[in-house]
Amino acid sequence: MKAETKLKKHLSFVAIGTVILLLIPLIAMQFTSEVVWTLSDFVFAGVLLFGTGASFTVVLHKMENNFYRIGAGIALISTLFLVWVNGAVGIVGHEGEQINLLYFIIPAVGLIGAFLSRFRSRGLCYTLCIMAVIPMVIAIIALPGYMQEPPHNSATQILGINMFFTVLFSLSAISFRNAVRDQNENELASE
Repeated sequence: MKAETKLKKHLSFVAIGTVILLLIPLIAMQFTSEVVWTLSDFVFAGVLLFGTGASFTVVLHKMENNFYRIGAGIALISTLFLVWVNGAVGIVGHEGEQINLLYFIIPAVGLIGAFLSRFRSRGLCYTLCIMAVIPMVIAIIALPGYMQEPPHNSATQILGINMFFTVLFSLSAISFRNAVRDQNENELASE
């Protein structure tokens, strides 16, 4: 089977999986008033889920280096989770808090860095290092406002969730660094 046909087949599986996942809240809305999604919620979730799945599928088909695949997988899943959680309930306080808008800088940095580096391992390593620092910077900015009055989440929770994303993006950066090392070793071996 041609690689292009195989890719199209796998992308269709991603599309079907996205539809199945979106059926969960649609069905839940029929039985409970706790789940209330609008059309824009479904569109946003669909684009986010399909975009993440399609991106990872392309990486699996185009890249042979396993460290690159692992780094891309961690980066994509972490970014999906970050955007989903931030959009659903917010990371600092509730979803309406203005500081939560800063978290959308992280996927923007990822996209810009990926395109500027032409999806090369070294550039992605640097990009993920920057993405790993941003959550902690946001946490430092947010903490003074949440130490004076009881918020929806405590300073420990804010630091914990931001550290969680910092660790995930750091693991991705390490995987891309290992991909660079493998590429350098392969180039030396072929000389």
